[in-house]
Amino acid sequence: MAARTARFAIACWLIAAPTSLALANPFQCLWTGTKKVASDIARDTKRRNCWPEPFVYPDIQSVRAPFGVMIAHGWRQQNLIGDYHFHEGGIGLTEAGRQKIRWILFEAAPQHRAIYVQMADDPNVTAARVAEIQQVAAQLSPYHEPPPVLQTRIQPQGWPAEWVDSVSRKYREATPAPVLPEKSSTEAF
Repeated sequence: MAARTARFAIACWLIAAPTSLALANPFQCLWTGTKKVASDIARDTKRRNCWPEPFVYPDIQSVRAPFGVMIAHGWRQQNLIGDYHFHEGGIGLTEAGRQKIRWILFEAAPQHRAIYVQMADDPNVTAARVAEIQQVAAQLSPYHEPPPVLQTRIQPQGWPAEWVDSVSRKYREATPAPVLPEKSSTEAF
């Protein structure tokens, strides 16, 4: 019985061994004699010799991709015409709004010349804002095609120009005049 079991185990091993050896052995072309397997070995050798190169560029792209997104968001924030660029009621550009549009048209990088408008709660107010900005942009650059005016829901960072001006004025008014201290007779030089 033991001999019969041993023969059965050896027969199973002989049947299974060549298939597992063929898959695991990199030198299978030596006993198969096929050209295809030899070319696979040559290809794999070339891949191993230039190993980090094929994988470096996807890694670089995956690291740089967030920076592109951050740059786009930064330009969107920079070119945003917010609520405080409009008069009370949300319609009618203030002088600060006109200056911001002028800066976008003439100073911003050409590939980032898009004007973003903060959307109002009322769609009619948003449409009026967009129409007014397009009109001002067309007036400021009559010889060039005006940049696109896009709507966005992001909030502007900063404060209204009137508020900044009033804080600056109050600071200057509250600053005491510079006065040198009186010279005392007990001080020695």
